[in-house]
Amino acid sequence: MTITVSIVLNEAEQKLATFLATKRYQNARSKGIKDNKIGDQSNMATDLEGMAAEIAACRLLNVYPDLQTENIPVHDLITGQGYTVDVKVTKYESGKLLAVRNKIKHPSDFYMLMIGTFPTYRCAGFAPKDDLLCESTLTDLGKGEGHALNQSELIPIGIWSKMFN
Repeated sequence: MTITVSIVLNEAEQKLATFLATKRYQNARSKGIKDNKIGDQSNMATDLEGMAAEIAACRLLNVYPDLQTENIPVHDLITGQGYTVDVKVTKYESGKLLAVRNKIKHPSDFYMLMIGTFPTYRCAGFAPKDDLLCESTLTDLGKGEGHALNQSELIPIGIWSKMFN
């Protein structure tokens, strides 16, 4: 049996996500940092969905989000046990956990897939870096080659709780 937990960001979390996404978007674009989005949505929409999903993942894992706006964090969150996590988000219910090829340069310990749209998300599961960032997961979904795992290949959040709590 799979446990599904929906996280709905409250008003304060929504305002925080909007503020952080806007500031990080402005900072990254002013520094010429390319957005590695895979979809056709705007860069700002990508940043807002990403930030909101990170806040939802933080609430799920009972940790604080990184509130930096000047230096863009390499990792989206750090668990209570010290593991780094890169949070990915998609609006597609059947979406995959995706990572661009260059994630190998600065990998997180784990990758987590959140599904939804602002302000409601659910965790589809997570994968250790070695399961996602390997040659066997390389695929081209029409936007260039990258790493991808189906949701059925992810570790459910209920297992995470048993592993790390």
